[in-house]
Amino acid sequence: MLIGIEAAHANKQPRTGVEQVCFKLIQELKKIIPSEARVVLYSNIPLRNGLEVLPPNWSAKILSWPLNKLWSQLRLSWELWRQPPDIFIAPGQLVPFFCPRKTVVIVHDSAFAVHPEAYNFWGRQYLKWMNQRIASKAGLIITPSEFSRQELNKYFGVDLKKIIVAALGYEAEDFHLLADDEKSSGQAVLRKYKIDKPFLLAINRLETKKNTRRMVGAFNLLKKDFDLQLVLGGRPGVGYEEIKKEIEQSPYRADIKELGWVDKDDSLRLLNHARLFLLPSLYEGFGLPLLEAAACGCPVVAAQGGSLPEVGAGAVVYVDPLESADIARGAGEILSDDQQREQYRERGLELVKKYSWAGFAHEVWKSIGRLP
Repeated sequence: MLIGIEAAHANKQPRTGVEQVCFKLIQELKKIIPSEARVVLYSNIPLRNGLEVLPPNWSAKILSWPLNKLWSQLRLSWELWRQPPDIFIAPGQLVPFFCPRKTVVIVHDSAFAVHPEAYNFWGRQYLKWMNQRIASKAGLIITPSEFSRQELNKYFGVDLKKIIVAALGYEAEDFHLLADDEKSSGQAVLRKYKIDKPFLLAINRLETKKNTRRMVGAFNLLKKDFDLQLVLGGRPGVGYEEIKKEIEQSPYRADIKELGWVDKDDSLRLLNHARLFLLPSLYEGFGLPLLEAAACGCPVVAAQGGSLPEVGAGAVVYVDPLESADIARGAGEILSDDQQREQYRERGLELVKKYSWAGFAHEVWKSIGRLP
């Protein structure tokens, strides 16, 4: 049996959330796909950052392409038509123009269908077209949550029997409680970013979909009762102009820190020192940052909607993401009560024990066995 896997998403650097899922899935599948199966990874550039380390029954095909776009639809399609694998796995929410009948696609979310304003016009059209193709071409669809499964049925009419839920994991080696002898390195990171007060933390793109503007509004309300800083890690995204205006108009502008992209080492230390983590996102297909924060002992305030209540269960404080006042209310409950903060901290540490990349990959592999 020949299994083909699209690896271009996993091969990107730095990796965003979707790309990290692709990377971790491939790395875990290396451990569990039987040696009698042959596996080929397709990429547009040479594999790197650990992807290039392959088991004996695995190989890589580097499919060069001169353009920045259309690699999957043209170059990868040609390869799949010329030498089709028995099973093709597409972890990056796409199907090439040509793909085998036994194609497995991971669909991370359908946010563009619910919040079109958070995407530019052409991005929206591409994602709509791609999800329609996935609905008709994929032999099996895997989503990270029951919420995302129902969204595919609602917006694209996909038969629920065709969709399997496999919960994602998180990097326990990258996100965990710091030992006492590591605390000083955390202080160095705070000095690096000029954080000198207790702080609320959000690490996500600064964009409409992540609800960054209302986080700033909630912070403005909280500052009346708490001496805090708001720390925003992440690159600007769609709607950043309005967010920037909100920040500049804040009477507490000096206490709002925009860090830009933050690497894992710094994220680990920031999460270990933050008073709480804000995730009042307007839409999440799963919500990996929730697990990463909880694993670091950082209480989470998240949106009451989408997949977040499904993933966070009773370990998270939930708020109405459309109301800055309610985001401030949820955060204030934690900030004003150390006993409650400790309770949510402990619940979060217990919650993350249920999630792992190994478990995710095993569910994916088990689901592949159900292909007709």
